[in-house]
Amino acid sequence: MLDSILWGMANPRFDWQSIIADEIRRHPSMTPDDLHKLVVQSVHGGNHLLRDAEQFRRGLATEWEALAPQDGAADALQIIDPNGCTARLHLAPCKAVGCALDSLAALLLSQPLKLAEPHALTAAWSMIRELAGQGLIPFSATALQLSPDRKIGHHSSTYGPAAYRIVHDLRSSKTQEALCRLGLLV
Repeated sequence: MLDSILWGMANPRFDWQSIIADEIRRHPSMTPDDLHKLVVQSVHGGNHLLRDAEQFRRGLATEWEALAPQDGAADALQIIDPNGCTARLHLAPCKAVGCALDSLAALLLSQPLKLAEPHALTAAWSMIRELAGQGLIPFSATALQLSPDRKIGHHSSTYGPAAYRIVHDLRSSKTQEALCRLGLLV
């Protein structure tokens, strides 16, 4: 089933350069802070949102109601880590294919918290800075001198619409089956 995800993706390579290129395609005015948020989510997932199930459901429902659906689910899943496991699940395409909000919330709340190696964020951020230093991503290494361990906030005002939740393990058969039931995988 993971092949279904890859088959539908415009760029199925899982390396930081490709992941960042996909993010820039989606959000051309992203900032270094937005890039930092992407890397933190890649390493730590959405754990901070999953700790209070009722608050998570309320926030998701509020955001869901405000969305105008997009056509199709082609861009519902955005791989955000080089292992191909962690993804942003964009809500507007989910709404477009008729995902049941309760089922979507159940899937996201039932996933285990994402576990990261102690220095995984520092290592990932170093790799990003190295790509910048080599001119392989459109950020300067100087602009990325942010501490990888600093707290992340909301996306920048230039980022554009950001309605998504994090899926921690696309390689899990349970997750793949739930995504199929929701109409997001075939």
